[in-house]
Amino acid sequence: MSADDIDNQLSEIFRDTDAGGWASSYSSSSEEEDEVQDQAADSSEEDEVEDQAADSSEDVWEPTGQLPSFPCTNVGTHNIGPAETPIDFFNLLFNTTFMTILVNSINTHAIQVLLESPHEHSRISSWKDTNIEELYVFLGLLFHMGHIKLNRINDYWKTDVLYDLPFKNFMSRDRFLLILRNLSFSDPNLTFATTDPNKFTKPIIDFFNNTMKMLVVPPKNLTIDESVVLWRGRLKIRQFIQGKRHKYGVKLYILTDPKGMTQKIHMYCGSHDVLLRGKGHADKVVMMLMEDYLNAGHSLYMDNFYNSVSLAENLLANKTYLTGTLRANRSRNPEITRAKLPKNQVQSRYNSRGVCVSNYRDKRTVLMISTEHDADFINYTNKRGQTVAKPRVVHEYNKYMKGVDRKDQMLSYYACYNKSTRWYKKIITHVMQVMMLNAFMMYSNSQANSNCSFYDFRINVVRKLLNADRQTNRQTVTSRRTGDFIHWPLHLPKNAKGVTKRKDCRYCLEKLKLRKAATFFCTDCNKKPGLHLDCFKDYHGYR
Repeated sequence: MSADDIDNQLSEIFRDTDAGGWASSYSSSSEEEDEVQDQAADSSEEDEVEDQAADSSEDVWEPTGQLPSFPCTNVGTHNIGPAETPIDFFNLLFNTTFMTILVNSINTHAIQVLLESPHEHSRISSWKDTNIEELYVFLGLLFHMGHIKLNRINDYWKTDVLYDLPFKNFMSRDRFLLILRNLSFSDPNLTFATTDPNKFTKPIIDFFNNTMKMLVVPPKNLTIDESVVLWRGRLKIRQFIQGKRHKYGVKLYILTDPKGMTQKIHMYCGSHDVLLRGKGHADKVVMMLMEDYLNAGHSLYMDNFYNSVSLAENLLANKTYLTGTLRANRSRNPEITRAKLPKNQVQSRYNSRGVCVSNYRDKRTVLMISTEHDADFINYTNKRGQTVAKPRVVHEYNKYMKGVDRKDQMLSYYACYNKSTRWYKKIITHVMQVMMLNAFMMYSNSQANSNCSFYDFRINVVRKLLNADRQTNRQTVTSRRTGDFIHWPLHLPKNAKGVTKRKDCRYCLEKLKLRKAATFFCTDCNKKPGLHLDCFKDYHGYR
């Protein structure tokens, strides 16, 4: 699949808003459940007790049983077309459709800010519409900030000898800050309520999900877990998760493969999330993320936040395996989940629908549920070269339940500068970083003999986005201190009134820290600095 084909398909997707699919079917079923609950509320408490007893009597757990088996019809492949180099894979995700929407969104947002600005001489008053070529430079600088960590964004443009970086050669500081201020990604075909937080982030998340669905057919083993984008400010959708590196922030539900390639993202909006809120939240999350990959024989690995006997049976009905840890207080659990076993002992129970629940005592009690792996002990070699015996279900879970954590680990190495007073800009930046990581993983999978690291891949892409090779050659030719190319001073031109323009002398400003007006300048130096005739020789290093 070529980049043009991807652009055409994405354009059709963003023209036609999908109002059906899983969301509509799930919402209709939830309405039916509400009606049933309303009718049940009118019945007596004795009837409810009898119904609960009848439901619990349906689960018969046996010490032995048989797990279902069905083939995996999806094979992990990539529709990359003729892509070969790192920049080719970057352009598969940051394609023309994406860049066009980004340009239009930034320009539209800038006009709105300009119209609402009460200050005539504010920085936004000098706004000029951006374009795709300029945004490539902006993205290149933004990603390059992940390689060079500084505390303040203005430090990247300092001319001090301790901060002399190449950012000023590609884009001015004020222009970069203007684009960053207006960074947004919106789809005009989608309408949101004024208070809906999805209006800022749903378009770019939907774009990412649709692009990945076209580019990548995921492998058999998949992982679902949550990820948190740090945000400690006031925000109605902010979540707190104790076990995460960033405990406060915006929670994202992520579907990945074991290597960390993100396949699908959903931003959770708490009580504002109409699709996932309410009873059965964990089940809704799993079915929503897996809606495009059911009935294909995938193996899904999750932690105890999601897993239950009911969810395992529901996934089995859709030809999807489930494996993961289990909470002891889940409904329909067998009696062994409350048993206290000696160390290195395991007990298992099977129901008639093909679900296996096991209780394994290691350093502490570990409850597991699976529809694919039993709890028989197997020997394997750990990372220290030691032979260890553990239940098969525990070994498989440890082997494949690491995709989201690996993704977070890879992104933490080169996090872009994302300090912002707007939370949605952090989400947009985070999604773009995930796109960069996915491009690298697609490149690594397609180049079997490549030893390219994620850092080398990013540097290669940034160099192409900034056209750094040509910029380096130009700077070498026009260097102010080169002995091969002599610079000559020229008079500054006169204005319409016949008065000679003046510029601050660059040499006096750098060496003496004084602002002195000069009537001469150098046309061959970068930014054409003003210079006194006495300072011209010293500034260029001529003797």
